[in-house]
Amino acid sequence: MAASKQQEQQQTPSDQSHNFRLLFITWNVCDTAPLNVAPLFTAEGPPPDLIAIGLQEAPGNPATAVIFEDTWGNASMKHLSQRGYVKIRTERMQAILLHVFVKLEHLSHIRWIKTAFTRTGVGGYWGNKGAVTVRMDLYGTSVCITNTHLAAHLEQNHVRIQEFNAITEAQRFPGCKAGIIMEHDFIFWIGDLNFRLDPIEYEAVMTNIADERFQKLLEFDQLKEAQREGLAFSGFSEGTITFQPTYKFDKGTTVYDTSEKQRKPGWCDRILWRTRPGAELSVTQHSYTSLPHIKQSDHSPVTSTFSLQVDLNKNQPLVRFEPVRNWMCGYKGVASYSVVMDIPTSGWDWIGLYKVGFCHPKDYHTYVWGDSAGFGKGKRGCLVLFEPPYMPDEPGVYLLCYWSTHYDCIIGVSEPFEITKPPQLEEAIDALTFDKQRRSSSSSSSTSTSSADTASEADILDQVDTEPTPNTEDNREENVTEMERHEGRIEQGKEEATDILDKLHSGPTANADDNQEQSIATTSEKTEGVIEQGKEEVQMKKKSKSDLEVASEVTQKEEEERDDQKSKENEEHRESTESQLPVEDKTTSAESQALAGDQEKEGEKKEGTTQIPQEEESVDAEEDETY
Repeated sequence: MAASKQQEQQQTPSDQSHNFRLLFITWNVCDTAPLNVAPLFTAEGPPPDLIAIGLQEAPGNPATAVIFEDTWGNASMKHLSQRGYVKIRTERMQAILLHVFVKLEHLSHIRWIKTAFTRTGVGGYWGNKGAVTVRMDLYGTSVCITNTHLAAHLEQNHVRIQEFNAITEAQRFPGCKAGIIMEHDFIFWIGDLNFRLDPIEYEAVMTNIADERFQKLLEFDQLKEAQREGLAFSGFSEGTITFQPTYKFDKGTTVYDTSEKQRKPGWCDRILWRTRPGAELSVTQHSYTSLPHIKQSDHSPVTSTFSLQVDLNKNQPLVRFEPVRNWMCGYKGVASYSVVMDIPTSGWDWIGLYKVGFCHPKDYHTYVWGDSAGFGKGKRGCLVLFEPPYMPDEPGVYLLCYWSTHYDCIIGVSEPFEITKPPQLEEAIDALTFDKQRRSSSSSSSTSTSSADTASEADILDQVDTEPTPNTEDNREENVTEMERHEGRIEQGKEEATDILDKLHSGPTANADDNQEQSIATTSEKTEGVIEQGKEEVQMKKKSKSDLEVASEVTQKEEEERDDQKSKENEEHRESTESQLPVEDKTTSAESQALAGDQEKEGEKKEGTTQIPQEEESVDAEEDETY
């Protein structure tokens, strides 16, 4: 640990820019579901560039683990993707899990991501014990991360040593420069290694824990003894342990095992590292601790942070994208990329469209196949088309990633770009908003003027819509002629009033001057004069019609009285005539004929009176002469 601190102090500021920070977490979760993963990823110093979390005894059905993401993986992705991390790989063997996340900015600088697993349970046939590994080339530096769950129980120390050696010999990584675990530049070995304290009595262990004499207890640590004897983990380093044993607690407490077995506490959960012998490599451990406040398991989580010295100029992206511009939702998008080196490309390579904040390489919105002959395409490079049916409906910030089947990872990432809504939709919304604001302002400025004109117009329309009262034929013709003249004036007034109202409703423009306002005022006065004139003529016409109706009623009443008088006289005349004639006489007397003639004339006179009431006096004279 002292050497590690000395290495950290000797680093220059220029070296700091090349520091690549890593966070490792190991935890036996004892078949419990995640409650809150945030405390696991809390570390001092700058945010790590890579995070690896190794779990043992994780919950879930191993048969469905190939299809469905485990609960711990989902919870970790949800938390870390919001902070700019992308999961590059997961390896699982039954209940043993290893998740690896990196910051988005490093995604295209990582190559040759490979995985492996080794079963050691039940003589190598069962995967409840064993190891899972993820390895990669990170800025040209080979890094191997192994998560293990070795054999349990105090008396199984020799089995644990055998399992370690079996894992290091069995795992192979074809196609990589470092083909086995021990050939990598950096190896980080984490997990529930299950090494115990022996030989020492239970009471002595508890006394030393209470007194925090951890170094005294580590003299009985089986892992330390195996390292000293060269039986396992030779060449591996471990930071100074300053935290209490991480196993075994009663669940939900910080109290060690109170069951009948009363197992001795031990440092089962460990994080070790190794650098390739002879290589000029630099690694610094910044922290090594447990998290006893997380109590849902019978183990405490253990975390450690490191920084590596890497050359950021190595492992540059193998695919470069031209800047993407003017992409819109629901419309086709064209992208251009170039393969910068003569590397193997395939028609099975693909370009994925991702929304910024995506969780893993398969968390794409859509994808298209790449060009099988990607290298040497000239300045324009390779063009790919994203069809409209598969384009996003939701605007946002997106990016493109090139997945290589040869390297089995992403080897090119575009700069983030925005996909927007179609511009006509935005323009229509802006136009509607502007029109609404304009109408609101204009209506408030023209309320007083428009209300008076609107009332006048309503009065005129009410007068025009009034149906004329029935009249005699001559007067009706005269009325029609006069009404046509009146309606013409009224229509003229209505048209002028409508023009004024339209001008008032449209509101004053920014370029309106005093002449325009004076013209509008003059026209308004003229229109009001026409409207008032039309109203007066309509009122006069109504009065004329009322006088005609009264005269017609008087004439009709006088005619009814004369008809009654005439009928009474005719009846008396008929009765006197019939009394003087014999019953058998069927001839018509001269007086009867005269009476018939008088009745005929009386009918003609009556008809004429109905049609022309103005000749009332002459009709009365003719009737007097007839009688």
